[in-house]
Amino acid sequence: MKILSKIALASAALLTASFAQAATTSASIPVSLTITPKCSISDVSSNIVIPTDTTNGTGSFKVTCNAPYSIKTDTSNTTNAQTFVKSTTNPNFTLNTKITVDRNGDVVPVNVGTPLSQPGLTVDTYNVNAALVAAVTTTTPAGIYNDVLNISVDY
Repeated sequence: MKILSKIALASAALLTASFAQAATTSASIPVSLTITPKCSISDVSSNIVIPTDTTNGTGSFKVTCNAPYSIKTDTSNTTNAQTFVKSTTNPNFTLNTKITVDRNGDVVPVNVGTPLSQPGLTVDTYNVNAALVAAVTTTTPAGIYNDVLNISVDY
C-alpha cells in the first residue's frame, strides 16, 4: 500500500512539473474591409416644360452618396451667368430664363458660385424650377426653345 501511495505521489509530482513547464504562443490576424466612395444620380426628370408665362416648370433628381460630396449645376446656354432657352430653328432667337436648384432650401449654384457641400449617407432629393424671365408675347418667334441643365457631383 505504501508503495502504491509513493507511486501515486511521484506521478502527481511529475504531472505537476510538466504542467509548470508548459508554454503559450499567440498570433493575431487583422480583419478589415475597405468601402470605396460611391455616388449616383437617379430619378432625373426627363424634361421640364417651361410655361409661356413666368411661372415655374418643375423637375427633380436624387443624389445618393456613401461619403461627403459637393454638387453644382450649369446650363448649356449661358452668358455671364444668365440662362436662356434657344430656338432650335434659329439660334439667334433666345428667351432668358431663371433656373434654380435646391434641396430643402439649400441652394445649388447654377453656372456660378461655390458648389454646395453635403454630408452624404442619405438619398437627397433636389428640386429644379425653370421659368421665363418675361412672358411670351405675340411677337415672340414661334418654335421650340431648348436648354440643358448639367449636374456635377464631386466626392
